[in-house]
Amino acid sequence: MQGAPIIVDDLTNTRFNQHAIETIKNDDFGVSDHLTHYSAVVISANEDVKAVAPEVIRRTVICRVEAGLTNTEVMRSNVVRSVQQKIGTAFYREYLRRMLEQMPDLLDQLKDDETEAPDILQISSEIIVAVMQQFGSDVLPDYIRTLSLENYFSEHVTGKYAIKLIQNAWRTSKKSFVVNKHSNELRYNAGVPYEADRLMKELPETLEAHKSREWVVMNLQAAREFFDVNFRKGLWRF
Repeated sequence: MQGAPIIVDDLTNTRFNQHAIETIKNDDFGVSDHLTHYSAVVISANEDVKAVAPEVIRRTVICRVEAGLTNTEVMRSNVVRSVQQKIGTAFYREYLRRMLEQMPDLLDQLKDDETEAPDILQISSEIIVAVMQQFGSDVLPDYIRTLSLENYFSEHVTGKYAIKLIQNAWRTSKKSFVVNKHSNELRYNAGVPYEADRLMKELPETLEAHKSREWVVMNLQAAREFFDVNFRKGLWRF
């Protein structure tokens, strides 16, 4: 990719579903125009965009940010101004220098059909950590660590919204579930059909999930492993 990135900020769920999905899935973009390079596209969205369909996840890198500042913290601090004043390009130049040294070997591996494709995200992450270790403080904070494809595309990462929703629902409203051990089936009542649709987007194929109105039906054993919940309703003993 070459050129300045295209940044789309604060995309709502409606606009995301109407425009972004079809654009992301368009694998022929630029082919008729004979483009060999095109800009990266960065889309930001608030909590409104909760679940993302598998066909979108396969074509994007999704970063979920669950931290933030309160309104009073933003108003009282000058953190944004301070960061802007201290931002420079030395770090990025050093990162690019080291990354470009790796590119010839990476391209050879990508062209070799008999070997497994390299994890470029992990290599990039290792370079970033190495630069910080060399030029930063002696001890890096815990949140600076090497990441890989697994951290972005594993089922437990892409299905994070679904996992959190089911775990919370099981903890607070077990009556929303029907557990049938004989047929190895777990049924969850999402309340309304559109919530069931949203949940279905993040469920992996291993759950064999299907929807019936507001109900989501899943393979019980696979659901236990994926959600890390036993789905056993306790009995009162008198």
